[in-house]
Amino acid sequence: MGTLLKWLFGLIIVLVLLVVAAVVVLPMVVDPNDYKPQILATAKDKLGRELAIDEDLSLSVFPWLGLETGGVRVGNAAGFKAEWFAEIDRLGLKVKLMPLLSRQVEVDNVLVQGLRLNLEKDAKGKTNWEDLAAQQDKPAAPDPAAPAVDQGPPFALSVQGIEIEDARVSWDDRQSGQQYVVDGARLVTGALAPGVTVPIEAAMAFTSSQPAMTLKAKLDASVESDTDLKAFRIAGLVLALDAAGEGLPKGGAELTLKTDLAVDMKADTLQLDRLEISGPALAARGELAVTALQTNPAAKGKLNIAETNLKTLASMFASPIETTDPDAMTRASGDLEFAYADGAIRLDPLKIRLDESQLDGHLHMLDPNGPVVRTKLALDQIDLDRYMPPAAETPQGTAEAAPAAKAAHATPPPAADPFAALRTLDFVGEFTIGQLKVGNARMSNVATKVVSKNGVLTVDPIAAKLYEGTFDGRVVVDASGKQPRLKVKNRLTDIQIGSLLEDVANEGRLLGRGAVELDVQTVGLSESEIRRSLNGNARFAFNDGAYKGVNIAQLIRDASSRLGLGSDKIDTGTPGQTDFAELSGSFKMTDGVIENSDLQAKSPLLRIDGKGEVDLPKDTVDYSITTTLVGSLAGQGGKGRDELAGVPIPVRVSGPLTKPSFRPDLEAALSAKAKAALDEQKEKLQEKAEEKVKEKLDGVLKGLFK
Repeated sequence: MGTLLKWLFGLIIVLVLLVVAAVVVLPMVVDPNDYKPQILATAKDKLGRELAIDEDLSLSVFPWLGLETGGVRVGNAAGFKAEWFAEIDRLGLKVKLMPLLSRQVEVDNVLVQGLRLNLEKDAKGKTNWEDLAAQQDKPAAPDPAAPAVDQGPPFALSVQGIEIEDARVSWDDRQSGQQYVVDGARLVTGALAPGVTVPIEAAMAFTSSQPAMTLKAKLDASVESDTDLKAFRIAGLVLALDAAGEGLPKGGAELTLKTDLAVDMKADTLQLDRLEISGPALAARGELAVTALQTNPAAKGKLNIAETNLKTLASMFASPIETTDPDAMTRASGDLEFAYADGAIRLDPLKIRLDESQLDGHLHMLDPNGPVVRTKLALDQIDLDRYMPPAAETPQGTAEAAPAAKAAHATPPPAADPFAALRTLDFVGEFTIGQLKVGNARMSNVATKVVSKNGVLTVDPIAAKLYEGTFDGRVVVDASGKQPRLKVKNRLTDIQIGSLLEDVANEGRLLGRGAVELDVQTVGLSESEIRRSLNGNARFAFNDGAYKGVNIAQLIRDASSRLGLGSDKIDTGTPGQTDFAELSGSFKMTDGVIENSDLQAKSPLLRIDGKGEVDLPKDTVDYSITTTLVGSLAGQGGKGRDELAGVPIPVRVSGPLTKPSFRPDLEAALSAKAKAALDEQKEKLQEKAEEKVKEKLDGVLKGLFK
């Protein structure tokens, strides 16, 4: 028995010595470079590409089974520009030998230095890696004669780390003309093993041709996976970006993203927690959850945008934004919940704050390719005039251009089609505004519905309260044809017209309470086109008002005094105005010419009728007002004066639309009165003559028949 044990012990020693001798002697007697031709031939057979190894292969066996080389190159596919598909300056891989006996794969640091990967697409859309993918997809030919082999338990894999230095990846798309380059890429990891937290550092520089942009990125994170590599958790991820170029701030932009990320391949989910985004004049926090990650991704999350100055943010990208109110657009923030599924994006609820205004509601983009948009938004209050550009200053000594000249130099239509997006937009939206100021007009309880389909935008209804009355209307913009068409149908009811005109046009000449109806349409883009193509109808009716700026009774009084019909002292301290109890009329618009023939105004003293036209293309007015005195001028600052009572007195209104002149024609009125008096006398004399002739004829007849 003892002899047997000695023989077994001796045999073990011999075997160990043989193994040690093989490990030590093998690298000395075996040169791996002798096998380079076989290696290159096998690679060409498997890849279908030329493989070149410029430097010698370096082999180590114990305690690490390793291979290291340099100058590795893989040939490019035929027909592509780059000579090589991939190049590596240095490649090293080591596997610990002894753990292999127990099916443990322990890999030392994987080293890749100077990787250069050239990715290309030709003009027909073919890429230079399609053949490699095809080789990988080829199924292995089964060997029916080969016996079944027991694979045993799977190998356990661990890697001490990956080190990639100075990598370069280029993308040349000759089909689209786009070129991208990732240069100076670096990746360094800690030990890689299931259930172990792995630190990761990465950096790169990115360059794009379309759009012209450069980007520097740096990433730090800690990664942990489960034992079957189906779930990953990335904690403390920090991604720092420094970008410059087209569409970015003039001095470049630095952006930092921080988050914790979890990916579960078995549950098919992704989760972003404690997401923080910070950049120039911008900061946001949020979270994101994605389901069906590998099949049909759906996502939902929240985002909070901290208060920021939009003017500061915009000035970094383009020219500074100027507003009438310097404090406008300086405080903006938002909160929203979002969801994505089947190509649809939903922002619900949506809350945006801009200065003193707050917007609440939802926005749904049902088809991003359409787009198809559905929304309902409520704004508590806003003064839009604050956000308008400041009025341009007129240089001193420069006379204001004549209205006709202004019309002749109207702004031409823009070169680009401003309605191109409208033709593809499918939009339905409901909007409400509690308090609104626009064009200096003040409104409340504004409500409207907007529908856009096939290039036709309809705003209907439009409802609001304003100036003690109400507004309701309808607007249609039809951009489906070559020229856009505008249709407007509005009604103002029971409004104080003076306050409205004073706020909107700084022109409070007309006073009174009443209604206005407007039904017009026009064609074109420029102001001149709109003026020339204006067609439609309008009517108005006001009560208990006045027209400020002219006192027709006073004009008549002055003119009558000059004609020697008496003179009254004029009270120049009283602003001139013509009072009326009723004022009504209608308009017909034809190609920019507004015609009226039924103007009527009634007061205790006067009756006014008017007719004429306003030529918008020429910016002129030619109008005739006929005034009839009902009684005396008393009550309009004058004494009793009945010389012109009942006589129609024409008043001519003519000249520029913005500053017309008023001129009464009393001479014509007196001539008309004199003619009327003469005609009356003639009629009386004729009647007397006829009576005398009749008397004489009766006498003659009586004498004949006695």
